[in-house]
Amino acid sequence: MSRSKRIVVALSGGIDSSVSASLLKAIPNTNLIGLHMSNWNASDESSGSTYCEQSEKDAADAQTVADHLSIDMKRAEFQSEYWHGVFEPFLEGFAQNKTMNPDIGCNRIVKFGAMREYAMQNLHADYIATGHYARLWHRRNDSILGSTVDPPEYLEEALGIDDDWIYGWGKDSKDSCNDVSPLLLAGADLTKDQSYFLCGVHGVKFSNVLFPLGHLNKNIPNQNGDRTVRQIAQEYSKSIAQKKESMGICFIGKRNFADFISEYLPEEAVPGDFVDIDTGKVVGRHKGNAFYTIGQGAKISGASCKWFTCSKSKDGVVFVCNDTHHPSLYSNELYIRRNDFNWIGGGLPQHIKQGSGLHALCRTRHLQPLIPCLVELVDDNLLRVKFDRPVRGITEGQTASLYVGNGIVCLGGGQILKQGQTYHELGIPLPSKLHPSGNNDRSV
Repeated sequence: MSRSKRIVVALSGGIDSSVSASLLKAIPNTNLIGLHMSNWNASDESSGSTYCEQSEKDAADAQTVADHLSIDMKRAEFQSEYWHGVFEPFLEGFAQNKTMNPDIGCNRIVKFGAMREYAMQNLHADYIATGHYARLWHRRNDSILGSTVDPPEYLEEALGIDDDWIYGWGKDSKDSCNDVSPLLLAGADLTKDQSYFLCGVHGVKFSNVLFPLGHLNKNIPNQNGDRTVRQIAQEYSKSIAQKKESMGICFIGKRNFADFISEYLPEEAVPGDFVDIDTGKVVGRHKGNAFYTIGQGAKISGASCKWFTCSKSKDGVVFVCNDTHHPSLYSNELYIRRNDFNWIGGGLPQHIKQGSGLHALCRTRHLQPLIPCLVELVDDNLLRVKFDRPVRGITEGQTASLYVGNGIVCLGGGQILKQGQTYHELGIPLPSKLHPSGNNDRSV
C-alpha cells in the first residue's frame, strides 16, 4: 500500500489560510501539516513591540486552527531570505525613486522559494498549499491536484481561436522532476484575484502547489451556491471569521509608511520643491521625492486644491498637477527589459518577435481593470506594451502583468523600466474615454 501524500499548508492565522487547511483536511489519503512563517525581525525598530504582539497573536490563531483540525503545526523563520531577497531590493529601488511591490518579491523569494524548499526538504512535503485567490492548470493527471491533461471547462470557454497556442506553451519547460510548468489562472472571485501578486513566480515552482480557495468567493456566494470563505471560517472561530483584511507591506503589516521607511534608508531624505507642471511655479515643499508615487495625491501644506504627483526630477523636484485626469498622468505605452519579465510558461510566447506582437490584456497594479494591449519586442533586450487607450499613473519599478483568455490566464509579469511619453509631453489632449486606474477609481 502506497504511503499517504503529505501536504504542507501555510497557516498565517487569518481567514484564508484557515479555510484552506480545512478544505485540504477533507482530501483522503493525505497527511496535512501546518507551517507558520515568521519573516520579519522587529527588534531594531521603534514600533517593534506592537508588531511582535500582533505576530504572536497570529501564531496563536494559527495554532487554534491546527488544534481544531487535529494537525501538527510547525514554525519556521525566513527573516534572512525576506530581508536580503525582498526588503533590501525594495529599499534600493525606493532610494532610486522606483515604487516596487514587495508582495510580488515575497511570493517569488519566500513563499514559493524558501518556504517551498523548507517544506519539501525538512517536512518532506509532496504538495504545498497557500490561501491565495488564484487557480492553476497543472496539465497532468494528479488526484490530489485535481487536474488533468485536459483544460478545465471555464478555461476552454474563455480561450478564443487566437489563444490556441496557450495549450502547448511551456510544455518544453520542466522542473527537476520532469513536471510541465503549470499555467497560472485568475481566481474565480475577481474582487480578490491575486494572480497579479503571483506573476513573478517561476512557473515550475507551482508544479506541486495547491490553491484551495481559487474556485471560491470570499464574501458573496457565487452562482453555484457554494459557501463563501468567510462562512466556512465560522466553523472554527468567530474571531478568525471576523478578522479584517490584512493590509500594508507583505509580512510587515500596516504602518505609517514614511516613518517606517525612514528608519531603514541609508541617508536622510532631502527636502525639495513641489512645482506646478503647467506654470513652473513652486507651490510647496516636500520631505523627499522618494516618498511620492506617480499618480498619487501630494499633500501640500496650505494648498487650496488637491494636487497629484506627475513626475520627479533627479535634482529633487516633484512636479504636480491639480487634476486627477491631467495629461501628464497618462501614457499609451510602457517598457520592460526582456530579461526582467517572468513568463509563467517558461519562455517567450511565439507570437512576440520583432515585426509582430501578441494581443493581450495588462494591468499595472493589483485589481486594476484589465487593459487591451499589444506586446512586442523593440529589440533583443526590450519589450514594449502598447495600450489601446491612455493609462494613468504608469510608474517605474512597479510590475505590469499580462493575461490572455479574457483575463483568465496570467502569462507572467515584469518590472516597469519606464513609461512612454505622456500626453502632456506630446502636447495632445486626452480623449473623452479613459480607462479606470484601479479598483477604487470610480471617476471614469
